[in-house]
Amino acid sequence: MNETLERHATITSPYTLRNVDAAIGHLERVLSAEGANSLFGQTYWRTRVQQVSATRGLQREQRARLEQLMKLLTDGGCVQTFER
Repeated sequence: MNETLERHATITSPYTLRNVDAAIGHLERVLSAEGANSLFGQTYWRTRVQQVSATRGLQREQRARLEQLMKLLTDGGCVQTFER
């Protein structure tokens, strides 16, 4: 297994279904305002999105929002507004 896959395999979520929407909303606000070029780098934000994604019991809409965030990070940190 390569290093990237090993790192992803160990990511756990500190979130619950009660606070996951707030965590996603925070990521959407920060990444839409600052993009991936904030004080923290893309690796930090990608890890944060992966942590939230590891939350058990996510709904389809929540997964879609997280996929949109990951795409934003993959596309080079373009600033955009998130709509629900």
